[in-house]
Amino acid sequence: MQVWNVMRAELMKRSLGAGRKRRRLLKWTAFALASLVLLSVSRDALRFNVAEQASQAYRFDVVQYQLTNFFDKWVHRLIDALPWHSLSKEERRLQIAEYFGLGEEISRLRRDLQRAAARAGGQTSAEVSALEERLDDVRARSGRLRQDVEETVESTISAVVVSEGLGTWGEFIFPPVDIRLAEPPKLLVTSPRDRIERTHDVLLEPKISIGERESVEQRVEDAGVLSAVVVDIGGVATFPASLPNDRPLQWTLQTSAHEWLHHYLFFRPLGQNFSKSDDMQVLNETVADIAGREIGNRAFQALGGEVDGSPEMGLQRGGATADAERPKDREDGAFNFNRVMRETRLRVDALLAEGLIDEAEAYMEQRRKLFVTNGFNIRTLNQAYFAFHGTYADSPASVSPIGGQLQRMRSQVPDVGSFVRAVARFTSYQEFLESLDALEGE
Repeated sequence: MQVWNVMRAELMKRSLGAGRKRRRLLKWTAFALASLVLLSVSRDALRFNVAEQASQAYRFDVVQYQLTNFFDKWVHRLIDALPWHSLSKEERRLQIAEYFGLGEEISRLRRDLQRAAARAGGQTSAEVSALEERLDDVRARSGRLRQDVEETVESTISAVVVSEGLGTWGEFIFPPVDIRLAEPPKLLVTSPRDRIERTHDVLLEPKISIGERESVEQRVEDAGVLSAVVVDIGGVATFPASLPNDRPLQWTLQTSAHEWLHHYLFFRPLGQNFSKSDDMQVLNETVADIAGREIGNRAFQALGGEVDGSPEMGLQRGGATADAERPKDREDGAFNFNRVMRETRLRVDALLAEGLIDEAEAYMEQRRKLFVTNGFNIRTLNQAYFAFHGTYADSPASVSPIGGQLQRMRSQVPDVGSFVRAVARFTSYQEFLESLDALEGE
């Protein structure tokens, strides 16, 4: 700070001159800004936490992603606005149907390829080659439709947002709804071993392998202080927001709305206080879950879909794990994922509260094997896993009461727009509770 004050005083003196002095002022300003950038980079490098150090080789470059995709998408929007390029509503619906049909085919081909590769025992068989060729072809067809489909998703959600009174000025929305359908980055999450608490989050490259994930986790855990897990996520509120390109349309619309709500809240007290406490993180994520589900479902209906009302469709949209790790609709009496996961979380909390760390970790591994045996392929179940999933109050891995509290507030207001505007102004969890008490008292 002192160095900057000296620079500023010198620049002020130089600004009193004219002509040549103004040019020197600009040069000094550029030099000062460049110096500050370099100093900030140096400080950040020296302050890398253990998670950033362990994952440095696989870090996701958010700045490059945002710059590349932002300009790419706006160029496409300019082209899309040209009269000879415009598509009718019916043409856009047909594109949507084709694109998401191709997404289903991509998922099926991936499964077939995994089975064929396993049967081939590591050899390249004719079946594997044929499936790879087919997969490349379907991906190429999907890629050609992607930007038009993104525009349709964005405009449909925008129309719902405006109808709910969430536009900044009339029909103008800031920030605009902006998504990119591509494989999102992975997320490295850490937690102390002696309690469940989300401490570090680091975005990693989408293509990081299972072996590389486990290597990163091991490096974090080598000191014996932290637990770590690298998870698949359903979306990231970068700009444009990054979403998977192989999920169903309704899920995609819900998740797009979820991530836009994070953009919207970023400019309001709730989002600006996201990191103030664990409760504020849960409050932010669960608001985006509840409102994102409603907005996404209305967008789905606008595109001709029928909403079945299933709560599982919207579960953990913003931080959804891979399909293999998510709860399924399974109520056959033999194994209930939600119940068993909640029991596991409560037991782990009790063991950690008694200081029995080794016992808690042994118990989690035992329960992980139970989940796998019953068809839920959880690769790692540890404190970091619970810290991540605990951020989403509707998850069975969460013990937060915030989900129920927000649902009660939602029931007190007439529409989702009123709900979002009401919660967006809160600066603390206590302020939210006081407002909920006042609403219910009325």
